[in-house]
Amino acid sequence: MEKQVWEALKNGDVNADASLLSDDFLGVYEDGFSTKEDHLAQLRNGPIISSYKIGSVRLLQLGPEIVSLTYSATAIFLKNEVQDSQNLFYITSIWARRFNKWVNIFSQDTKGSM
Repeated sequence: MEKQVWEALKNGDVNADASLLSDDFLGVYEDGFSTKEDHLAQLRNGPIISSYKIGSVRLLQLGPEIVSLTYSATAIFLKNEVQDSQNLFYITSIWARRFNKWVNIFSQDTKGSM
């Protein structure tokens, strides 16, 4: 499921991103808090990354239908359709099963140094 979020960012797929995030999604990022609508808005003009790689995955069961996924990721972001430098992040995403579907309810990104 987490890779599907990354693929949505790479493909500029707002519908895929919307289907993966809960309506009450909360993101905590370098520039502040983010709602589901904020997360979707970043794809308004298409893809925001050209590539990504996920590594060092750790899964923690928080309850019967809720998990925390923590991992490192590298990504090359697009700025005005031009590739920027590679960035390293440490990410924690919390996924909950709601109405027989897994959705991302929380994500926090911490930027690392390369």
